[in-house]
Amino acid sequence: MRLSRYILPFLLMLSLHGMVKGQSMYGEVLGNYSGVNSLQLNPSALQNSKTWLDVEFLGAGLFVQNNMLYQKKSDYSFSHFFQGGYEWPTHSEGYGTEVRILYTYNNTKPKNLYSDIRLDGPGAMLIWGKHAFAITTAVRNVISVRGMPYDLANFAYLGLNYQPQQKINYNDTRPFGMAQMAWAEIGLSYSYEVYGRGFNRINAGLSVRKLFGYAGMYTNVKNINYTVLDDSTVQIKNLDGAMGMSMPVDYQTNQFAGGTAFRGGGFAVDLGVTYTRLVKPHQEQYFNKPCEQHYEDYLYRVGVALIDIGGISFKTNAQKFVIGNRSSYWDQLTHIKFKNIQQMLDTLSYKFYGDKTSALAANKFTIWLPSALSVQFDYHLTKFTYVNASLIYPFALAGATLSRPAELAITPRYEHRWLEVSLPVSLYDWYLPRIGLALRVYGFTIGCDKMGGFFNFNDFTGLDVYFSIKYFLDKGSCRLKSSKHCGNLEFGPG
Repeated sequence: MRLSRYILPFLLMLSLHGMVKGQSMYGEVLGNYSGVNSLQLNPSALQNSKTWLDVEFLGAGLFVQNNMLYQKKSDYSFSHFFQGGYEWPTHSEGYGTEVRILYTYNNTKPKNLYSDIRLDGPGAMLIWGKHAFAITTAVRNVISVRGMPYDLANFAYLGLNYQPQQKINYNDTRPFGMAQMAWAEIGLSYSYEVYGRGFNRINAGLSVRKLFGYAGMYTNVKNINYTVLDDSTVQIKNLDGAMGMSMPVDYQTNQFAGGTAFRGGGFAVDLGVTYTRLVKPHQEQYFNKPCEQHYEDYLYRVGVALIDIGGISFKTNAQKFVIGNRSSYWDQLTHIKFKNIQQMLDTLSYKFYGDKTSALAANKFTIWLPSALSVQFDYHLTKFTYVNASLIYPFALAGATLSRPAELAITPRYEHRWLEVSLPVSLYDWYLPRIGLALRVYGFTIGCDKMGGFFNFNDFTGLDVYFSIKYFLDKGSCRLKSSKHCGNLEFGPG
């Protein structure tokens, strides 16, 4: 049981060819022309828009980052991902006969990996006075490894023949987890102006999404005490953990399983509130056409939201295994060849309990989404310039969960109807500084939150890029056309 030596290039290639959308995308979700995309950080941000109608046709991008594996900057070039048949430079691992593309960091820090793969389908937003509505569709695939002990990560990537760690008793008592889940979703969002008086305005928003689970698997370990005696023998003194699997594969034949497209389902909600300090006193609006709505400029605004609260319960082709403080002895591992997935799972139970069924705890399980607290502060500097500060602080609802990293970002931007430029400067997972760049020309946006992934300034540890294609109509877009007939329009006090 080991990770592929090609895991990071494989994830990157999967993301590039899958046309996906990455994690934060600050250049796409923060501005006053973000429209339907602003939902990803705060559902109450809909009414911050300078547009009354926003339609997204397609969004695409990728995000992957880790702190265990890297490629030397002298070996890396972003263009190699697009060269068919390109062979990445390899090196000898120093033990055994294998060669590898990636190097490992030689430290004892817990190892983390996060890959957020997302394709946004059609979506739209409409603002009607105090009300804002949106519908969204998306396909997502998230992989997370959180807090894996360095010793296990080394064995997983380098193999049991990694001699510097052999014959050492490791007792990892800090819980860690790994999870992967692919799903489709359709969401409805609503935001309402709950308070508007003087220079103050408060909006509250809610998003509800129906989730359709395609595949999911997880491992959650509370404690593992073990010794690798040699390259084919492992003595496990204690293991306390659980795992679940629901894949589109026949476990008896290892062939793709047809039938139902989805193996699980669930719901997710996002809740948010935004306070806006206006430049001029708030006005009640009375209009006959939605294009007659006017935009209220602001000095600053503060938003707080809980995002990705929910999960998917897998009940089809699902198996959950629990190993509760058990020991086992594995020998001649180099000679073990499993015929299929089910045989591997049966052997796991037999090694710890002496039979093939005792470790099987249920034929269903739930994986939770990468939940987080999202905080935004946006300040209007000059007519066309703004600066935003955003915090993503993750939290787990259960052990079987997708774990997203923390992020703190400062994003200055120039914003105009036809052109927007953003420069996000962020601290990823409290250790990695990053600089990004995003450009919007009317409804086309392209950007990244880590420009270093496109160049070989440093060793390569991850990459992100995104784009979207949209169409929008500004508030007040029909004001000039109807100016000669607007004598019957009424406006609130002030």
